[in-house]
Amino acid sequence: MRTFLGVVRAGVLVALVAVLAVLGGVAGASLHWSFDLAGQFLLPSIVIAGAAALAAAACGWLRLAAAAAVLAVVAYVTAMPWTAAPGPTPADAPRFKVLLFNVWFANGRIADVRRMAEEANADIVVFVETTRRIRDELQPLGAIYPYRFDCLGSGRCDITIFARSRLTAPAVKATRDPERSPLVGLETEIAGCHLMLFATHMTRPFPNRPFWAQGAQAEEIGDDLGAWSGAKLLLGDFNAAPWGNVVQTIAERGGLTVLTGAGGTWPSILPPQMRIPIDHMMAGEGLSFVSRRVLPKVGSDHLPVLAEIAVTDRSRCY
Repeated sequence: MRTFLGVVRAGVLVALVAVLAVLGGVAGASLHWSFDLAGQFLLPSIVIAGAAALAAAACGWLRLAAAAAVLAVVAYVTAMPWTAAPGPTPADAPRFKVLLFNVWFANGRIADVRRMAEEANADIVVFVETTRRIRDELQPLGAIYPYRFDCLGSGRCDITIFARSRLTAPAVKATRDPERSPLVGLETEIAGCHLMLFATHMTRPFPNRPFWAQGAQAEEIGDDLGAWSGAKLLLGDFNAAPWGNVVQTIAERGGLTVLTGAGGTWPSILPPQMRIPIDHMMAGEGLSFVSRRVLPKVGSDHLPVLAEIAVTDRSRCY
């Protein structure tokens, strides 16, 4: 019994140190890439701290339980701005819906993906990590969406877009990270607003890629988006949490607002409270997010995100 209690106590202490490291990472995300990496696990840290508090209380270690409970509350409060629903928008503002989904290159449930897209009834659908096989199996969506764009065969670009509105002036850029990750830009007009639609699939963080890659790519994408002064949307798999330095760099340099709301998107195999939100939408001036909803798993390690967007300032439309 004494050995068991010793193991439990050690586990509680390790959990507390891990949560402190995560909170420190969030606070110092802009200071060093390693802080930013640690801070990505903010949502799981809430669960870990809560579990540690319960374990300590069950063993009668009241001070440890109190410390863990305090850390759980601090982590929860820290995450609140990013898990809260978007603020109110004028009821009479024109609105449209956008669906974002990293479909996963090995997804074997593309028929279910099509049904999910049909039921979501979005005006624009952006798929990331598509292949030629997946693109071909998604073709029946053309009955609903008369306009389609994909950049397969252009370097490492893996983005496919379906839309009810015309997609024009496409441009595909390979960013300067080691993977030459894509940044796609197109013009479209929706809900009476002519805007720029951007999509990306950012490189993965260290240790999968060099420690500097994501930060440099974020600066590049942010600068590219910042060059467009009118209404704009950026969607994609950023491989980074919204409160971290990578996403915030893009938002600040690009003049963008990050879509917030409850529910992580990766990895889909974990319970909702343990997932990290790494699939994002960002909007520029003139556009405001109305709602965000994470949809059920459909054969991928990511979950789809459905958002409603309002046109709140027509003067920003091109």
